[in-house]
Amino acid sequence: MASLEQLEAAGFDVTNATDEQRAVLEALTDEELQVLVSVRDRLEEAADVEGHAYPSGGWCW
Repeated sequence: MASLEQLEAAGFDVTNATDEQRAVLEALTDEELQVLVSVRDRLEEAADVEGHAYPSGGWCW
């Protein structure tokens, strides 16, 4: 299972995540965490794509 510390270490800001969102994030498998990191990294490599965090705890590219 993934931990919030692992997500934060991977560059995800979870400070504004709701309790429900935190529960889902903490239930991610290590493989699911790696998929999230991989997708985020690939999107960040694209010159015209920028990630945005929302106060609700969501992310959008």
